Amino acid sequence: QDNPGAGGNADTTSLLKALVTANLPGTVTGIFWDAESVARAHAAGEGATVELAIGAGSGFPGETPLCARVRVLQLGDGRFIGTGPFYRGGRFELGPMARVAIGMVEILMASRKQQAADQAMFRHLGSEPAEARVLLLKSSVHFRADFGPLAERVLVVEAPGPNVADPARLPFTKLPIGRRRCPLRR
Repeated sequence: QDNPGAGGNADTTSLLKALVTANLPGTVTGIFWDAESVARAHAAGEGATVELAIGAGSGFPGETPLCARVRVLQLGDGRFIGTGPFYRGGRFELGPMARVAIGMVEILMASRKQQAADQAMFRHLGSEPAEARVLLLKSSVHFRADFGPLAERVLVVEAPGPNVADPARLPFTKLPIGRRRCPLRR
């Protein structure tokens, strides 16, 4: 529900915190929007360890930053070309980017919002999605074109965010009068 391609902010952290707690090897997450954490990672430099407060900058209710000491794995300028079926040939300018790690979990961040629908976003920071055991993608549908073939299984997770994943949960109050109505299944 935090898909920036549909109006989310790509900065909610509840699911990320659960993955950090689980500390599963091969976990890669992204793309989180957090220009401040990216700037701090760039100031520290590749190979450095730095304290960050990742995410939750948009103030979504109930969300708090993930505060942790991270290793800066790789930095990028956010300029690359999309390679997957959805964004192929598209030029990206996501501003400075950073790949950091907390334990076994890698977190990819950008200075601008962008849904994770192309593997080039990860490769720009030296991360190969095909090698990940667990991928958390800030995308709700478009990721399937490029990441779907990599997956043994796809789980759509209803994590916090402003984008309601299930339309049946929307409080429809202004339905047109006089038109045929299609009931939403619950």
